[in-house]
Amino acid sequence: MKVSLNVSGFETEAVFPERNIEQIHKPLVEKFTRLYKEKQGRTVIFLCAPPGSGKSTLAAFWEHLSNTTPEVEPLQVLPFDGFHYPNEILDSNYTIRDDQRITLRSIKGSYETFNLTELISKLKQLKVKDPTWPYYDRNLHDPVDDAINVDKEIVVIEGNWLLLDEPVWNGLHELADFTIFMDTDPKFLEERLVNRKIRGGSTEEEALAFYKKSDSKNVEKVLSHSVKADLTLFMNQDGSFEIN
Repeated sequence: MKVSLNVSGFETEAVFPERNIEQIHKPLVEKFTRLYKEKQGRTVIFLCAPPGSGKSTLAAFWEHLSNTTPEVEPLQVLPFDGFHYPNEILDSNYTIRDDQRITLRSIKGSYETFNLTELISKLKQLKVKDPTWPYYDRNLHDPVDDAINVDKEIVVIEGNWLLLDEPVWNGLHELADFTIFMDTDPKFLEERLVNRKIRGGSTEEEALAFYKKSDSKNVEKVLSHSVKADLTLFMNQDGSFEIN
């Protein structure tokens, strides 16, 4: 199926194999509805995946399916990226990497550059009311507070670090009703992330250097240092999925 989706504010054409739609994606959105009916209250789904895996596109597709499949409760996608600290804070705070003192801005995207306290607060609010949710503006390259009104009973939160196995982070999954992890070949992600940088205006050399300095570390951390999810999907290089 070829479908036009709004992903992070941009219209994106995506293709999903029909067999995956019938065997994996539709059954999942139907499962979310069953969880909601059993719970009789807001149902929180985590979709955790490494950078470059297409998790935002997948979550948007689930939202599309929930709006077009009969007897399925519509869901709302909530991005994790809005919990980035503002650049002003990242520029004025430091960490140690490879025995060097560097700004958090230089490793933007790593888990240290997100506001975990605010994320936990919002996750708890989801259980009792309809909060607002922050959004990452890719034109400003900064988060915008209170940008999204949460108005659906099923929400899919998608991000890199939702299942991170580090102190405090490793308790986040307790605030979700169901967790999903996307696994894949890191070499495949390297190709996608480098090409994304090139499309954004970087040279091939610059794109590769950025991948080695930043993206590769985040990919490895997510793939090897995440809490076990309720369900693991493996993404093949053709964009199809298997349940692990």
